[in-house]
Amino acid sequence: MAVLTSVTVLVANHVIQKTRDDLVSAKANAASMMADLLSGTLTAPLDFGDHDTAQGDLGQLRSNRALIGAVAWGSDAAEPVARVGKIPEGLSAFTTRGAENQVLEHEIRVARPVVRDDGRRLGTLVLVFSLAPENAAFAAARRNILEYAGLVGAMTAFLLLGFARWQIVRPLSRLVDAARRLGEGDRTVRVDVRTNDELGQLADVFNAMSSAILEREGKLEMATKSLRELFDNMREAIVAFGPDGRLGSEASKQASQLFGERAEAGRHVAELLYGGGPLCVESQALRQWVDVAFDAELDLFPEVAELAPRSLWFERAPGDRRFLRIEFCPVVSGQKIARIMLLATDETELRRLEESVKTKDEEHARQIAAMRRLVAGGGQVFVRFVEISRERVARCSELLEAGGRLHPADLDELLQQLHTMKGEARSFDLERLADEIMTLEDELASVQARARSEDEPSGGGYVASFRARLERVAEELARAQETFVDASPVGRVILDQITVRRTDVSRLGELLGGRGGEAAEIVRRLAARPFGEVLAPLVERVPRWAEKEGKRALLEIDGREVPVPADLAGLLPGVLIHLVRNAIAHGIEPPEARVRLGKPELGVIRAVCIEDRPLPTIVVEDDGRGVDLEALAASAGVDPTDLRRARELLFAPGVSTKGDVSDLAGRGVGLSAVRADLLSVGWLIEVDASRRTGTAFVIRPGSQAVPLSNGD
Repeated sequence: MAVLTSVTVLVANHVIQKTRDDLVSAKANAASMMADLLSGTLTAPLDFGDHDTAQGDLGQLRSNRALIGAVAWGSDAAEPVARVGKIPEGLSAFTTRGAENQVLEHEIRVARPVVRDDGRRLGTLVLVFSLAPENAAFAAARRNILEYAGLVGAMTAFLLLGFARWQIVRPLSRLVDAARRLGEGDRTVRVDVRTNDELGQLADVFNAMSSAILEREGKLEMATKSLRELFDNMREAIVAFGPDGRLGSEASKQASQLFGERAEAGRHVAELLYGGGPLCVESQALRQWVDVAFDAELDLFPEVAELAPRSLWFERAPGDRRFLRIEFCPVVSGQKIARIMLLATDETELRRLEESVKTKDEEHARQIAAMRRLVAGGGQVFVRFVEISRERVARCSELLEAGGRLHPADLDELLQQLHTMKGEARSFDLERLADEIMTLEDELASVQARARSEDEPSGGGYVASFRARLERVAEELARAQETFVDASPVGRVILDQITVRRTDVSRLGELLGGRGGEAAEIVRRLAARPFGEVLAPLVERVPRWAEKEGKRALLEIDGREVPVPADLAGLLPGVLIHLVRNAIAHGIEPPEARVRLGKPELGVIRAVCIEDRPLPTIVVEDDGRGVDLEALAASAGVDPTDLRRARELLFAPGVSTKGDVSDLAGRGVGLSAVRADLLSVGWLIEVDASRRTGTAFVIRPGSQAVPLSNGD
């Protein structure tokens, strides 16, 4: 119908347009002949300048009803020399052009030059004829054409619709009716379509399909008898129950093995799954579901099945819990649910495997999340941690490869390096790396204890084991770096990506050497890092560390934007980790003790960076109990009245006021490692003796520190 309509419209438009073209063309030819004749008549009057004769010649055209107007110009006259009728505007433009016919919607303009025999142009003649008669004739013709086209189209459409209904719709209706009857169970249905076209072929295929369905139904009835054997070989435990919820005698072999006596006929399905009495909530809920399921319409059963338990833990015997995946399937008879099959799959091992994988995935996801947070903040702190950790591993490897037995000084340095690495690894949630370091640290500590008791070098027989453990530490460090790279949207570029390229800044500093000036000052500012960037990973770690100690604490940071020199910024994360963890272990009291002292349960650790000149000063303080200098002096055998010496004991290796060793403190290594790291870059650390409560460590620049800017 759409094609027919389109063709009818196109043909009608073509005929209508051709009719108008023919009418206008005939009028244009007649006007051209009249203009050619009259232009020859005007040659003599215009040649001799006889305007009256020219006017008389044009006046003869008044008898032509189609003429709107006529005008003649001389060759050099600005105004017409003769005119008849109503002259439209714009005809003077023809005086400079040749012979021309201009067809408009309501008129035709015919222009002819008046030329002498020798070719000299004497003037121009323009005739204007009306197209009103032709337009009227065209309107009538168009109306006739449209009526005829509409009549032909309607008749053709009627014939097409009748043909389609007789040849297509009626046979299809028979097929639809037969399909409905077949679906209702009529085994005698057949379709009689006596045609050789596609509909006839479809009817033959339908009849063949009906016969095949009947044949398959017979086979299904025979196959039903052997389903019991099939059920016994399936991995699912299968039982069936009726509207009263009672189990039938049909139960698969797997059901008997899984449920045991509970699968006996006559038991309620709720007792099978839950084994509880009337007060069991799950059992009561399942009983109510059974009533709803059998009352529901067949097409609504999938929605009702969504309300049933999908999985549960089944206690087959005391201590033997099995995880079952449950599925309910209706058994239909006469469009009603006659019975419901319960299929239970024992997925205990799979569930345990999933839980194991989930635990590992959560650990990996937590590490990835931590890495992404680092990437979002720039990643400079983690990259620097990896670099310094590799240097620490290399130094430990040098100490272990020295050969022979380990001296106490070597053991002290090894423990300092490893202890700092462990704390930094914990701050980045690198638990596997921290655990490897702690294992090696424990082994070294035991060797150190024996060496001190024997007062001689020791550990010669354990060096190979220490090296192997150190290699695992290096492998975990490399794995942490790969995890960081995976979490980065820019791949390995993140390992060398900071605000400016470190290599460029370092090279620029080498080129400048020890010279001062503005260029050197710019290089120092580029190499410096904001104080807040150094502390970023610690903010969310402090509450977790405190929780492990049975305490509550948070970290506050002041002076985040203060720049820290590059050398100090590289070591500052490890230094601050030691100081913060010591504040949690030694300074912050448990919540109940703080309440007794009139303090808030939540302890506060503050890290402050003060922008002094020429270099900043860093203070790490807490509102805890403070340092017990007397206990510290007693543990080291020092006179308790010598407070200055007692404060210095905080930084001595092997001295600690904590009685037991924990993940946070207790080995007496942390503060000695802090001082050693700071001295290596020319910075000092001391305890603020003016504090009456809490503890404050002050990090100040030493004489070797490089200033950030020019100053005294």
